[in-house]
Amino acid sequence: MGLSQEIDRLYYNVVLNELDMMNGSSQFPNITYNSLLYLDLISMTENCTVSHLASILHIAKSSVTLKVNELMKQGLVQKRQSQEDRRIHYLSVSPEIYEEYKHFDRVTQLAIQKLEAEYSPEEIRLLSKMLHKFSDFYANEQEPGGK
Repeated sequence: MGLSQEIDRLYYNVVLNELDMMNGSSQFPNITYNSLLYLDLISMTENCTVSHLASILHIAKSSVTLKVNELMKQGLVQKRQSQEDRRIHYLSVSPEIYEEYKHFDRVTQLAIQKLEAEYSPEEIRLLSKMLHKFSDFYANEQEPGGK
């Protein structure tokens, strides 16, 4: 298989693995891919806000607010008010489920351990450099004028 097909295959397997693990969990019964996306974005964004989510998802703030409220009712997300600007509320994955949520990274950690055991430190550094560059292509596409 070529590089493009391998990247597609990786993405496909990661998404299906996350959904399978989330749906098999008592903390995340019948979670949708959309909800999983929100949880991923919130957990990876320091001081995440509804406005930030609306901006990166290119959807209305009202739509994000509805989804965030749904996740809060499920106990998956919590809000905390900014100390500097009381109008701002930061979102985070609820501490009660954070450890189980992060546990879903175990497949990634196992894969990393196997790669590190099989390949030299130089090959791992090269792979890391390539993945970083690959990620930068996506990040640059999100910036104004990046397309």
